Amino acid sequence: MQTTAQADPIYWLERTDTETQRLIRQGSYYNPFTRRFFVEAGIVPGMRVLDVGSGAGDVALLAAELVGPTGQVVGVDLNPAVLVVARERARAAGHANVEFAVGDVRELAQDKPFDAVVGRFILLYLADPAVALRAFVSRVKPGGIVAFQDFTIRPAWQPDSALWRQTAGWILAVGQRARVELAMGDKLRQTFLTAGLPEPRLHLEARIGGGPDYTGYEELASVVRSMLPLILKFGIATAAEVDIDTLEDRLRAETVAANGAAKGPDLVSAWTRLPLPAARHSVEDRATRPVVVPDTPAANTSYAFGQFAMYQTDLGDLLSITQLAL
Repeated sequence: MQTTAQADPIYWLERTDTETQRLIRQGSYYNPFTRRFFVEAGIVPGMRVLDVGSGAGDVALLAAELVGPTGQVVGVDLNPAVLVVARERARAAGHANVEFAVGDVRELAQDKPFDAVVGRFILLYLADPAVALRAFVSRVKPGGIVAFQDFTIRPAWQPDSALWRQTAGWILAVGQRARVELAMGDKLRQTFLTAGLPEPRLHLEARIGGGPDYTGYEELASVVRSMLPLILKFGIATAAEVDIDTLEDRLRAETVAANGAAKGPDLVSAWTRLPLPAARHSVEDRATRPVVVPDTPAANTSYAFGQFAMYQTDLGDLLSITQLAL
């Protein structure tokens, strides 16, 4: 995902057709995690969703499936070339409810608020994630969903391996030189709270595997290939030391020979809902008015219980129980 402000970190991967295909392949690994995450967060049919840093469109396409034909997804990215691929993928999947726009969401004008803002692997590339998140959230209506996933680059492998250690070291060194936030996943809670959002729900998941058919060897080697220009530019390693054309096979051979396993980056998910405006009733009204909640509550209604109110949305789910102001 590409960003625009000069203070933002350097985007540490290439912007090539090969890298776009790698992003799509990476998306296929993480899409099941993201789908479960969106379902838990409450992305449902009829919603209007903003996808930040869409890239090749994986997250936007997932959201489009969940909101259905009565909903809408707007995906935004700075890279016009990758959005050409995203639009083609949306057409091929038959999603007429998705559109993509070139720009920086922090500056992009939208005349209609969204029910949710989502993003995957975007905040780690921003100079001030909390400030950016606050800008993203300004496009979301009260009671809306804020749901983001990001990496903490914390690979692990067993048994110990000099090759895995060296390869991970190259990635970490590039991230440090490029000023990418390598622990963004771990910092999601802090980022949400600093942005003034309610306490988020958090999950951590990771890919782990071994054996000859594990796709992690290919993925790690392809990431290093995409980072190779910066590895060389920063003087982290020479092309001979990396030996990129054999790296995947060497990682596989060493792990299989040791009956080992390797874990990729930690994927941390965080979501919350924006507060709804507090309902106001007189003290006398709250104390004396009977409460009747129908079997099928009407949309956009609230029911008072003493000093608390339960809000029903037009999507049919109970959003929150909020203390009423006296």
